[in-house]
Amino acid sequence: MSFKLLIGQQDLRSLLLRTLDDGKISHAVLLTGPPGSGKKSWGKALSMAILCPHCDRGEPCMKCFSCRSFLNNNHSSYFELSPDGKNIKIEQIRSIRENFYLQGSKKVCMIDQAEAMTAEASSSLLKILEDPPPDLYFILLARQPRLLFDTILSRCQRYVVRPLKSSQLTNLLLEHKDISTENAVLITRISGGLPGYAFKLAEDKDFERRFKEAKTLSYNLATGCDSAFQLLAWALYLSEKEELTNFLEFLCMFYRDGLVQKLCSGESAAWLKNVDSACLEDAVLLINNVIYEINTTNVNSRLLLEKMLILLQRRLARCQKSSECVLSRPEKPTTLNLV
Repeated sequence: MSFKLLIGQQDLRSLLLRTLDDGKISHAVLLTGPPGSGKKSWGKALSMAILCPHCDRGEPCMKCFSCRSFLNNNHSSYFELSPDGKNIKIEQIRSIRENFYLQGSKKVCMIDQAEAMTAEASSSLLKILEDPPPDLYFILLARQPRLLFDTILSRCQRYVVRPLKSSQLTNLLLEHKDISTENAVLITRISGGLPGYAFKLAEDKDFERRFKEAKTLSYNLATGCDSAFQLLAWALYLSEKEELTNFLEFLCMFYRDGLVQKLCSGESAAWLKNVDSACLEDAVLLINNVIYEINTTNVNSRLLLEKMLILLQRRLARCQKSSECVLSRPEKPTTLNLV
């Protein structure tokens, strides 16, 4: 993985290449950014550059034995750790620690989701960082760096991997995925510029179906077309979905887009014209709070969704000056083409 193969992130690219070329790379590097931002790709490019003996201005040569071994995933001096279950345990660090002290070439250990290290694992890593062996480098990837020990953070060179520009990500999708331009633009919007998330959506065979279902539900809630029984049916149906968080993000997007349109131009989609901006803002906040609870707690998702849908429909209904229900009342959730 060469820096040349990665797009965007010009500031990050310049910093890393200059630091590598000057020989001032730290024994501990921390790459932070949201999930799907490409931290791992940049971490691997950095690892490959550190290990390459013929690195030119920070770029690995891609031809030597070290580079070929790295590309084939069998480099003897590259180690990678990721959570075993929910955490990175001290046993995982102990299992490879003896390799760090072997004499010879440079060694790199990349720790994915470094904030998932247990206190014992963090303490073990800290002991190594306090007196690192020669030519040993740690690359830590973290979405929530504040969860790391302050003493670990203080020993790291820190870099941020930011979301890509819309045009960059759209072109990347069109280049690497067999999808239409319309879907590439839509996925770029939904993913928020995060290439990992965007590629996951592009590879998801159920993406279009989930998107249409979310569009239908957002319409039904805003127009009050669903009975209480149907809302309970939606909650049960959604609670059994594996990609529930993605679905809720789609749902939130319709109200967020409506809010932005109202604030910027005073207009919005026809089915949201009677919903004021304050109510749309409430809807966005409510859905985001539900996403947060689902991702961070062991809450009963069905009961939480029931509460969310009932509250959403009530709040949106209060904002309606007048509305006409133009959809039928199906016995179970369906997807419809909405105008």
